[in-house]
Amino acid sequence: MPYTVAVSFDTFYQNINLSGDHRDTANRRRDDIVSTLKKKLHVIESFSSGSIPRYTALKDHADLDVMVALHYTKHIKGKKPSEVLQEVRDTLSEYRTNVRKNGQAVTLYYKTWPNVDIVPCSRVVNDDGIVTSYSIPDMNTEQWITSKPKNHTANMTSRAGTCGSNFRKSITMIKHWNRTHSSYLQSYHIEAMALRIFDSSMNDISWDIFKFFEEAANLVDSPLWYEGAFADDYLTYLTRSEAKKRLETARDKARSAWAKTYGHDNDHEGAIAIWRQIFGDKFPAYG
Repeated sequence: MPYTVAVSFDTFYQNINLSGDHRDTANRRRDDIVSTLKKKLHVIESFSSGSIPRYTALKDHADLDVMVALHYTKHIKGKKPSEVLQEVRDTLSEYRTNVRKNGQAVTLYYKTWPNVDIVPCSRVVNDDGIVTSYSIPDMNTEQWITSKPKNHTANMTSRAGTCGSNFRKSITMIKHWNRTHSSYLQSYHIEAMALRIFDSSMNDISWDIFKFFEEAANLVDSPLWYEGAFADDYLTYLTRSEAKKRLETARDKARSAWAKTYGHDNDHEGAIAIWRQIFGDKFPAYG
């Protein structure tokens, strides 16, 4: 068990971060699923999306998102989102499937991690042939919505280059905090807020975490516009209020924890105890 806050955070990250072996498993499943889809559907393009390829995934908790761009005329044109999702389910009938609660993907269930969310979509192309976005289904509203997953991944990669390794580490830790405190925030929303909050070198993880809570507690007050859409339109008035309360509580505790080892103060035991209140048992105890 660690005696310093820095070592505690290093151990905490190791406890919750997704390892390379798990990523290999996820990639094999993606390739197998896409191969199955191609037997009956005209797949223009496919790629992994979500927290796994963005290196912000939580061990044992992150599902794999696979975007599958289908031929528009053959599979999308004139069809409702529910019809396209059902066609994908039918094509994957050999698997145990269901439609994800948000109505935007078909989820394939496995006995071992990870499950896989298949997101059928169509490409939106400029006159010069450049793909600008993807239209993904929303079965709950029977509408096609705009998504820019590659832009988001590029933004995350660029910002990690600017801020350093603590950028992705902080996001992963915040996602764990979110799971520990009722999961009011979606993973994508947390990443969008981190992109708004962090824009320079991050060298003190405890300060970085406090800074996220401080800024996010204010950001969650209003809708967050990001990449042509609202990143937080899933929040209701009630869930937005509850998320804000939890962010404010975490902010106040993180400020106290950080202050215990700032400057000439050296109370690592006290700081670690507070960080454990914030993050739970995955954050190692002092000693």
